Amino acid sequence: PTRVVASRLGYEIAPEVTWRPIERGTWTEGEPLPMSFAQERLWFLDQLGSNDLIHHIPVSLDLSGRLDIPALHRTFAEVVRRHSVLRTRFVFTDQGPVQIVNPDSGFALRIVDLQGLPPARREVETVRLKVEETERRFDLTRGPLMRALVLRIAPAEHTLVIVLHHIVSDGWSLGVLVEEVGALYPAFLEGRPSPLPELPVQYADYAIWQRGWLQGEALEAEIAWWRERLEGVAPLELPTDRPRPLARTFQGAGRALRLSRELTGDLKALSRRAGTTPFMTLLAAMDVLLSRLAGQDDIAVGTPIAGRVRQEIEGLIGCFLNSLTLRTDVSGNPSFLALLGRVRETTLGAYLHQHVPFEKLLEELRPERDLSRTPLFQVFLNMTNASDSEIRMPGLELRGGGGTGAAPSNFDLTLYARDEGEQLFFGLNYNISLFDEARAAELLRQLEAVLAQAVSGPEDPIGSYSLATADALALLPDPRAVLGDEWRGAVHDLFRQRAAMHPAKTAVVGPEEAWSYGELEEVSGRIAACLQAQGVEKGDRVAVYAHRAPSLVTAVLGVLETGGAFVMLDPAYPPHRLRDIVKLAGVRALVRLEATGAPPAELMAAGLPEIVLPAGGPAAVLAALPAGEPERIELGPDDLAYVAFTSGSTGVPKGILGSHGGLSHFLPWMCERFGLSGRDRFSLLSGLSHDPLQRDIFTALYLGATICVPAPDDIAPARLAAWMAR
Repeated sequence: PTRVVASRLGYEIAPEVTWRPIERGTWTEGEPLPMSFAQERLWFLDQLGSNDLIHHIPVSLDLSGRLDIPALHRTFAEVVRRHSVLRTRFVFTDQGPVQIVNPDSGFALRIVDLQGLPPARREVETVRLKVEETERRFDLTRGPLMRALVLRIAPAEHTLVIVLHHIVSDGWSLGVLVEEVGALYPAFLEGRPSPLPELPVQYADYAIWQRGWLQGEALEAEIAWWRERLEGVAPLELPTDRPRPLARTFQGAGRALRLSRELTGDLKALSRRAGTTPFMTLLAAMDVLLSRLAGQDDIAVGTPIAGRVRQEIEGLIGCFLNSLTLRTDVSGNPSFLALLGRVRETTLGAYLHQHVPFEKLLEELRPERDLSRTPLFQVFLNMTNASDSEIRMPGLELRGGGGTGAAPSNFDLTLYARDEGEQLFFGLNYNISLFDEARAAELLRQLEAVLAQAVSGPEDPIGSYSLATADALALLPDPRAVLGDEWRGAVHDLFRQRAAMHPAKTAVVGPEEAWSYGELEEVSGRIAACLQAQGVEKGDRVAVYAHRAPSLVTAVLGVLETGGAFVMLDPAYPPHRLRDIVKLAGVRALVRLEATGAPPAELMAAGLPEIVLPAGGPAAVLAALPAGEPERIELGPDDLAYVAFTSGSTGVPKGILGSHGGLSHFLPWMCERFGLSGRDRFSLLSGLSHDPLQRDIFTALYLGATICVPAPDDIAPARLAAWMAR
C-alpha cells in the first residue's frame, strides 16, 4: 500500500525489496527460539528495570447485559492457544536471550465479585482494581503475558480488563484480538466450534525470518539510507516548566482538543491540493510549532508504523510495531505549501525504508545516548482513524471502561490524532516531570492556530504565522495602542540625539572617571569605525568582554554603531562557557577593556580581531584609537541589536535574539510607567550577561540622564545602600 500511495503522489520509488515468504518452521514448543529485534530490546529494558507501565497495553470495557463467563473464558483460552506468542516466556540461556513457547497456556480468567459492597464502595473498589491490574508487573521469564480480569458489579453489569505486555502485542494486535473475540464468543455461547481457520505461521516464525533476511547487503542498504538522513540529528530543546531530570521519567497526563468541522474540512482540502495525506499536513504544522518553540530548523518527530510487511502476519498477535524518525528541514522560512513538499518527500522516503527495526537502527547508528531523553526524537505523532474494530458480543452492550490509572509517557510529548470523519480529535500525552497542564493545553491551542493559518494562507511564509492563540490575544493589549506605529529609531540613534542636545552633560560616572555625552559619542564612533575597518558589517555579532565600568557603555554603543549586535561576555563566567557563547553566537570580533584583564586562553583561541580600550577615562581611550567616522548604517525595528544567552539550567544555553524594535519601544514605556526623567540617576547593577543590563544603560541614555557605576567593593550587601545614597 505504501508503494501505491507513493506512486500516486509522484514519488520516485526505490527498487522493491526482495522478500522471501514467511513459512511455518520446524521448531517445536519448549525449545529456545530467537527473539525478534523489537522483543530483544523490550527484554533488555526489562532487565534494566525500565518503567514497566510504558510496556503495558491495557483495555477496559464495561459490559451491560447477560455475560456468559464460561464462554468468555473459553474464548480467551482459544485466542491464547491460536497465538503461541501469548504462551511465550523470555529467558537468558547459553545462547543469549531467547523466547520459549509453552505447550500449555495455563490461561486463567480472574473473577472478582463486588456485588456485596455498598454502591459507593463498589465504585471505588472497581477503580482500584482496574488500576492495580493495569500496573501489576509482568514476569517475562514465567508469563503469562496476557491476563484478563472480570469485575462483577451487578448481575447484568461487568467490567472487563485485559492487559498485555508490549513484548507480545501492539496496537494492530488489539484489532486482531477484538476480531477473534467477536467471532469466538458467539460460537462458544451457542456451543459451536471455533469458526476461525488455523494460522499459517506463528510469531516465532516471523522472528526467525526477520533474523534471516535482515543481514548482509539488504541490511546495509537500508542502514545506509537512514544513516545519510539522520546524521547529526540534534535533540529538540523545547521550553519546559521544570528542569529536565538527569534520567527519564515516565509519568504522564493528557489533554484533548477537537477541531471544528470547518477547519477539519479545510485541512483535508489543503491536503488534496498539495498532494499529501492529512497525516503529512498535520506533521508539517507540528514541525512549524516545534521549530518556533525550540528555535531550531532541524526537527525530528517519531511516528509508528504497523510493520506488517508480509500478508502472512497480518492476522497475528505480536510485537510488529516499528518507529520511524521523520526529520524535516524547516529552514529558509518557506511557505507552508513548500514545507508540505519537504514533509511529503521525507515521509514517503521513510515509509519505503521502514524495514529496519528501530532497535536495529539504534544499534547500527549508535547515536549519542542521553539518559534524560529518548534517542533520535523526543516528540511522537500517532494518527489513526475512527474505523477501528469494536467487539460485538451477543446480549451485551459494550462501552469504554474509562481510565486505568495515570497514562505513562514514553516521550516528552505524544500527539494522538484520530480522524473521526467530519472532525479531527487530538489527545496530547505529556511528561509531567517537564510540562504543566496549562502548557499542554496551550500547545494544543497553538497547534490549532497554526493549522488555521495554514489553510487560510498556505502560500504565506511560515515565519509570519503567529503562535498567539485567541485566549492569549484576549489577555494581551494591542501593541499599536500601547506603542504606536511610529519607529523611533535605534537606541544608539536616540542616544546621539541626546548627545547633540547636551554634549557637556555627564553621561556615565565611575569611581575614578566620568564621561560626558559628547565624549561618549566621539569614542563610540571611533570604536565603530575600527570595527568596520576590521570587516564588521550589519547584522554581525561582536562580543564585549568587560567588567562594570564607564567604558563598557562606550563599547556597547560602538558595536551598535556598526549595525551589528553585541554579545556580553561576563568575566565571572567559566572559560568554557565563554568559549561556547562565542561559538554559538557566531561572533566576528571582540571589544574588551584592558582593566578587565586578559581573557582566558579558551576565548583567545578563537583568534577574533579585537579592540582593546585602555583604562584612564575618555582622554586615554581617544589617544589609543585612530580618528575616524563610522559609516552610518540604516536600521529598522526588526534588525538585530543583541544576543543574550539563557542560563542553560535545562540544557545547552540558547542565544535569544533581541531586535532594535523591542528595545526602542521599551524605553518610552519604561519612562512613563515609572515617572523617569533626565534628572534621575541610574545604577549599573544588573548582571552583565542578562538583559536588564540594557534597561540600566539605554533608559538613562534615552532620557539624557546619568549612569552611576559602583566600585566592585560597593556592590557588597553591607555597602550597597550607602553607595546608592551617595
